[in-house]
Amino acid sequence: MFNGRYGMDELSRFMLIISAILFVLNIFVRVRFLWVAAVILLILVYSRAFSRFYDKRRAENMKFLEMKNNFGRKKPGAGAYGGGFQRPGAAKNDGKRVLICPYCKEKLRVPVGAGTIKINCPHCHQQFEETV
Repeated sequence: MFNGRYGMDELSRFMLIISAILFVLNIFVRVRFLWVAAVILLILVYSRAFSRFYDKRRAENMKFLEMKNNFGRKKPGAGAYGGGFQRPGAAKNDGKRVLICPYCKEKLRVPVGAGTIKINCPHCHQQFEETV
């Protein structure tokens, strides 16, 4: 049935969950807008699943995943561990220190005792400064 079709992805699953929540909420609140919004979301979920435009659906899903990953992420220097500082319990070995990139949360090993250094994350290509 889904041969040659895009199928379900993270965005479709998210919209399906939101639609179910709206349907349940409509049972208690009885606002027509909730029912209409839930039906529109279901139509979008199925139209995405049966779509043959792989590139467009993939691009939509990638935008959704980027927004999902950026949602709730602390800005550099904006909290206890937002500035790229080592988290408690992080491994120290071989004269190296493990840092966490504040942008992509990738673990990076840097030499201990190098002072203040500028670090270029090889994963997200962002630059940040840290004292080790």
